[in-house]
Amino acid sequence: MLKDKDVIKGVILVSAKSTFFAGADLKAVMRLTPADAPKAYAEVERVKKNFHTLETLGLPVVSCLNGTALGGGWEVALVGHYRVAVDDKKTLFGLPEVTLGLLPGASGVTKMTRHLGLVMAQPYLVEGKTFGPREALALGLVHELVLDAGELRAKALAWIAANPTAQHAWDAKDYKIPGGTPADLKIAAALSVAPAMLKKQTRGLYPAPEAILACMVEGALVDIETALRIESRHLAKLMTGVNAKAMINTFFFNLNAIKSGQSRPQNVPRFKPAQVGLLGAGMMGAGIAYAQASKGMTTVLKDVSQDKADAGKAYSAKITQSRVDTGRMSQGEQAALLSRITATDQVADLAGCELIIEAVFERRDLKAKVTQEAEPLLAPGGFFRVEHLHLADCQPGHGQRPARKIHRHPFLQPGRQNEAGRDHSRQADR
Repeated sequence: MLKDKDVIKGVILVSAKSTFFAGADLKAVMRLTPADAPKAYAEVERVKKNFHTLETLGLPVVSCLNGTALGGGWEVALVGHYRVAVDDKKTLFGLPEVTLGLLPGASGVTKMTRHLGLVMAQPYLVEGKTFGPREALALGLVHELVLDAGELRAKALAWIAANPTAQHAWDAKDYKIPGGTPADLKIAAALSVAPAMLKKQTRGLYPAPEAILACMVEGALVDIETALRIESRHLAKLMTGVNAKAMINTFFFNLNAIKSGQSRPQNVPRFKPAQVGLLGAGMMGAGIAYAQASKGMTTVLKDVSQDKADAGKAYSAKITQSRVDTGRMSQGEQAALLSRITATDQVADLAGCELIIEAVFERRDLKAKVTQEAEPLLAPGGFFRVEHLHLADCQPGHGQRPARKIHRHPFLQPGRQNEAGRDHSRQADR
């Protein structure tokens, strides 16, 4: 391409698959050891050198996003000076590497910080928040949306024709990071407490979020070439450490195995309850209610008072309203989702539920009381699930049908992040 750049009018990045690009080879990461850190650093630098060469040819580069682009896929998309995406609510963009103990080190941290600024970029980097095409458009990360993938090429060619030369914003001499650098007083004040808040959340057990924050801050103080090298050093350390391997194995390989049904008993049909009851409308119950309603399940959210039950439903209203405000959900879709949640203080409203989930406070006497009240209202053949935040609280149960009871230990708050949990159902008959 370097040899032919004088006759090339532009570059279009496209995918022949239904997704744009899925990400890196995690199996290769699992094989790395601390001794491989220099090799890992060199490989990441090689990838970024190729990216940078393409970006600085002076030619317009357009990324045509026909589907999901996560991790390394989104970093490839960011190579483009102009990004066009299909407006599909199933499509996801973002950099979720932190959830696997890694950081987006193929220029993801550096570019997202320079696109959004130190404050706005944090949820998408430190938390690994993903987003859809409409949110990407609102953030300026995608420049144009089309209704069908067949329109992508025409849009790309039109932009190339209108922009014979192109460069990223940060390559301009007058570029400034949105919101300011760590040298600005307001940014400095916010960053002074960020490490402590992060340490409180991770308890110092997860190095990836701290490494990402360090890359963001240190990279914002230097030129982009130096920032990219800082990013590579942190990634090489994470890739060759034990933490990332443990998280990749648990939250990627093992979780995908579960989702694919490898642990399912043979010759047992799939079961999806038409109506689910929830005991407790607190953080756990409200999150589960939202997760179920978003999947089309009718949910009865029960608490000791109508006000508390309504407050639990309000959690779903709050989440969906933010999506409506950013164009990721229509008002009709929001209304349909909320209509699937019935908030109540009457235990009788649980009658006929095919699944009842107990998510009350971690008190054994309270769990026993609500179980004895609600379990008789299960539909024939239904299941009763008990949520435990602490393994020590796991008990066989106080209801009348222990053979149809499932004990589950959720590790993350539902409705906010991906979940991984442990089910204890050795006595369950299906």
